[in-house]
Amino acid sequence: MRFFKLITLVSFSLFAFYGPYIAYLNDYPRVKKNIIDIYPGESINSVVSKFSSNILINKIFIKFFLVTENITNFKVGEYSIKNKKIKDVIYEMANGNTVTHKLIILEGTNIYQLEEQINKSYLINDCSFLNCIDNSFPFFEGILYPDTYFYKKGMNSSEVIKKSYQKMLNFINALEPNKYASLNKNELLILSSIIEKEAGNENEKSKIASVFLKRLSINMKLQADPTIIYGLLPNFDGDIKKSDILDKNNKYNTYMIKGLPPTPIAISSKNSILAAFNSSPGDYLFFVANSSNSHHFSKTYEEHLEKIKELGLDK
Repeated sequence: MRFFKLITLVSFSLFAFYGPYIAYLNDYPRVKKNIIDIYPGESINSVVSKFSSNILINKIFIKFFLVTENITNFKVGEYSIKNKKIKDVIYEMANGNTVTHKLIILEGTNIYQLEEQINKSYLINDCSFLNCIDNSFPFFEGILYPDTYFYKKGMNSSEVIKKSYQKMLNFINALEPNKYASLNKNELLILSSIIEKEAGNENEKSKIASVFLKRLSINMKLQADPTIIYGLLPNFDGDIKKSDILDKNNKYNTYMIKGLPPTPIAISSKNSILAAFNSSPGDYLFFVANSSNSHHFSKTYEEHLEKIKELGLDK
């Protein structure tokens, strides 16, 4: 009889414990923060206090769960606890399933914008203005491949930057020679960056490339506004003035200098690079924006001026 009472008592105690225990593990953290950071040397108790109250029974539940699951430590990193049950939060911290962030390097981005983007990210900027790259180009602008790169909080930016650079280098080196390719790889990146900034849409990139290649072939100035702007960075105020167009000291001013500027002016997309690589000098010499995302192309200066007048841009 005494044994039966003992068994009943133990069973009742286990039932009284098990129900709240399971309910607690399947509950959601009642804290305002959705992100929790675990730092080196931080104790399990310290970490648990970030997502669970310090009520004694909760501490017992956590301790029991850790023992039964043989969890002896949490891995350092950043964790999302949003819409996750307490038991799943613990599993993720034990397994090191940290938050993954994205660095999206867009075509058209210049080195100043990239620097700002990295400084605002969760990366540690150990590659300021790409100075960590063992560079095979004579410049640092426009040498990265535009893409989405994934990283963890506190990761060095050099890991992402070097991957992007190598991807661009591989792409450039893999281009097969063709009868039109008159540019070396440095010139290719420079011209493609200008195409990137000038083109209103993907379809006209090849036509814009042919205009610039035509101008280069007859020793005509490129006269590209985006190059002037780049030479005014990082202090460009958004307005190209007449003095800027006439500025001979701006080495990116293609209204004053002949040929290509000394470096790219932005990161180029794959399509812009292929447009510069595959195109040849065409019949058109001029183009002017006739909408927010397209241009009108002209073969003669007279036709070009007529279009400018028609668009009301001569005022």
